[in-house]
Amino acid sequence: MVLFILLISYSSFGQENRKRFETKAGYGYYQGFNTGLHYFYTDKLKVGFGIGSHFGLPPFENETHFNLQIENTLYFGNLNKQNVGRWYFNQQIMYWEQGPGSYRWKIVSLGLNIGKTIAITKRIGFDLESGPAFNMVIDIKNEPLAERSGWMWPVMYNGRVQLYYKF
Repeated sequence: MVLFILLISYSSFGQENRKRFETKAGYGYYQGFNTGLHYFYTDKLKVGFGIGSHFGLPPFENETHFNLQIENTLYFGNLNKQNVGRWYFNQQIMYWEQGPGSYRWKIVSLGLNIGKTIAITKRIGFDLESGPAFNMVIDIKNEPLAERSGWMWPVMYNGRVQLYYKF
């Protein structure tokens, strides 16, 4: 409802269309193959929601995986003439589950990434980002008589590459 009110207020005051929404698709270590929708609430800040999965592809061919994420991004710097150079800081809260049939991890992660935007046109481009993810295991579900083994590292690498489209 709040988002709807904000959208109406921008149009009612005669503000120009500033490409406030963007959609993304890409691949990330935690996110898997992912897609998401983002909203620029200022020129340098955006919030977004995404989902992802590894779809049973290597190296996770024996596991099922999915990821839900909420993120906030702060942009700094400007694009140069080659459309390269806009940096950003991305904060992600991710809930993800992963594991083969005998057990299943349920984990919440905080990802703190530094990224770079490479624009192809004013509406299309790539985002490259990398940084640490701080993990907290919520639950491990085992099948009956399955050995409870393994644990999640508290801090791991997080990175992704995404293609974006602004509309």
